[in-house]
Amino acid sequence: MYFVKVGEGKPILYLHGWGCDGSVFLSIARELPHYGNYLVDFVGFGKSPPPPLSGWTVADYAEDVYAFVQEQKLCNVTIVAHSFGCRVALKLCATHPDVVDKMLLVAPAGLRRFSLKRWFKVRLFKLCKRFGAKGNRYQSEDYKQCPPQLKNTFVKVVNENLKSSAKRVRCSVLIVNGDKDDATPLAHAKRLNKLIRGSVLVTVEGGHFAFFQTRAFAQTIKNFAE
Repeated sequence: MYFVKVGEGKPILYLHGWGCDGSVFLSIARELPHYGNYLVDFVGFGKSPPPPLSGWTVADYAEDVYAFVQEQKLCNVTIVAHSFGCRVALKLCATHPDVVDKMLLVAPAGLRRFSLKRWFKVRLFKLCKRFGAKGNRYQSEDYKQCPPQLKNTFVKVVNENLKSSAKRVRCSVLIVNGDKDDATPLAHAKRLNKLIRGSVLVTVEGGHFAFFQTRAFAQTIKNFAE
């Protein structure tokens, strides 16, 4: 797994969202030179190799991150995660709580509720595929934009409900979500806040990347890490 390290000191591990890579956090890490900032590229993104065509699950990504933490001999790690990265952070913290000190989850993804509309779209797509018809109209835009090597991974990731993992988290957790976020709505963050015992939810103005004002974000990370 490719990574860039910025600074020296207490380790902060940054987990990026879907369609991004570790460089999305680079300007923020540069504001925190007295910490060891580890910016990783998940498998299939940035400069890391792709996963197998059969696809990876959230657990696969979490185990890959755990292996990275072990290789770098990191301990008491503060995790800063965005969107898809929050899925991996939740699974990692639930399965390997000994390596995580704190988590700052920005616009977290990972919880699912039954949607009749989504259920019909999935059923129609499967029927079209079964009878040889084209079901592209029933595919999500995110799925359509996936490169071929990530399509199976995308399906496995978005179909997993991390509710049970969230309930097992015991470290300090700060959740930040934009009030106009359409990708991961505020209601989703509120549900996650209830599931994670002792977590704190902060609402900011804006959408999915609302909190990425460099200095303000860096100062929040610093305050939280300390």
